[in-house]
Amino acid sequence: MDLQIKPFHDIKNNKPLTMTIGNFDGLHRGHQFLIEKTKYLDTESAVLTFYPHPMKVLRSMKDHVILMSNEKKIHLIDEMGIDHLFIATFDKDMAQTTKEAFIEQLKALNVKRLVLGIDFRFGSHASGHVQDLMAHFEVVLLDDVVHHDTRISTTYIKDLLYSGELARAELLLGRPYSIEGIVIHGDKIGRTLGMPTANLDIESYVLPPNGVYYVDVMHHGNLYPGALNIGYNPTINYSAKKRVEVYILDFNQTIYGDRLEVFFKQYLRSEKQFKSKEALIEQLQKDIEDVKRLSSKSLISV
Repeated sequence: MDLQIKPFHDIKNNKPLTMTIGNFDGLHRGHQFLIEKTKYLDTESAVLTFYPHPMKVLRSMKDHVILMSNEKKIHLIDEMGIDHLFIATFDKDMAQTTKEAFIEQLKALNVKRLVLGIDFRFGSHASGHVQDLMAHFEVVLLDDVVHHDTRISTTYIKDLLYSGELARAELLLGRPYSIEGIVIHGDKIGRTLGMPTANLDIESYVLPPNGVYYVDVMHHGNLYPGALNIGYNPTINYSAKKRVEVYILDFNQTIYGDRLEVFFKQYLRSEKQFKSKEALIEQLQKDIEDVKRLSSKSLISV
């Protein structure tokens, strides 16, 4: 796959393209449908997306939450067999690109055909409509992908995750929801409980409700079952800042500074304050037994 991460007007291409355009945060089933439809015999396939997310620039939303890292997006689009992935740097200059200038750049990229959703908008202040593109390109308009009478969208999936509806979010994403983070030094309280955890410095991901989850943890290409806690550690070592930490089963490595990807599999229980350290340890041991049981069941079903 030809990957270019550059300012929009610096992206180069000579071969005829069928292209789709969007932010594609989460790369859900609706996005996948659009991208697959760029595969024509008379052109090469292409995706144009943006980084960082335009909301961070247009509305100065530094805390704008995402479903997927840029690196994960690149990896998944590559797996789809697309010929070209163009990631345009989204900054204030890009935000001021007129619809006319946007069209001229698409022409310079040798775009012959566009595959778009019916509500696609582009250019400064979203002034461009699909009708503006039809005078210059063949435009294929696709209806929204719908599941149970609900349009699949990034916003809808975020709402599902905030509500803890992991199974439904997984169905619409086409894969388990995952977050990535760097392992950082914590207070090492887990070691005193006999269950050392990896504290994660995560990016601006959507997080499901506080509590304990059965997860799969990817480390250097290897997958391990784990128990993930999201919350404030109310029993021991209370934190005013929300923490994300994971206990990885059958794992005994020093991994500070390593990146982990955590795949949410199932909600186990809510976070709560226990009466004693011993009561907390007893519950944590039950959590680990639940993860062992669920992971064994998952292996059998495969």
